[in-house]
Amino acid sequence: MNGHEGARPPAGKREAVARVRIALAGAEEATTLAAVHRAAFGDKGWSAAAVRRMLAIEGTEALLARCDDTSACGMIITRLMWEDGEILTLGVRPEYRRLGIGGRLFASAVNGMVMQGANRVFLEVAETNAAAIALYEAAGFEVMGRRPGYYLEEDGRRVNALMMVRVFGQGCGG
Repeated sequence: MNGHEGARPPAGKREAVARVRIALAGAEEATTLAAVHRAAFGDKGWSAAAVRRMLAIEGTEALLARCDDTSACGMIITRLMWEDGEILTLGVRPEYRRLGIGGRLFASAVNGMVMQGANRVFLEVAETNAAAIALYEAAGFEVMGRRPGYYLEEDGRRVNALMMVRVFGQGCGG
């Protein structure tokens, strides 16, 4: 098993969240990161080569969530440039959603960027993704603008992207 095939969520939600392990993932994990991204986003998911190219850019990091010590169940890729952080993508395998894994990945990534000196963190999200928007708003992110027709849905429709930001302050992270 390569860490992402045959993943099934554990029976108890509390136990599932307790067993999740989040760790930095480098280019050697590009295949696993891409598999999680594809599971989360379908045909719009990124390839391992695209993930490798992204991770080669200075300031870009990935975190990988593993459930039950083997199954890769979630991932996030971020970029830190000077004092600005950005969430490039966050994905959780469908069978592991609504267990708090995305929230843990998001909090770990944002906290890491702030600890490294980010004063602001940016992200974009499809305005139809109510669960993600709720997560981001609960974490103090606010809508700062829209990108009309930015995302292409599987049915061919175009959906606006919400651009969101959270400002943490000058130099102290918070």
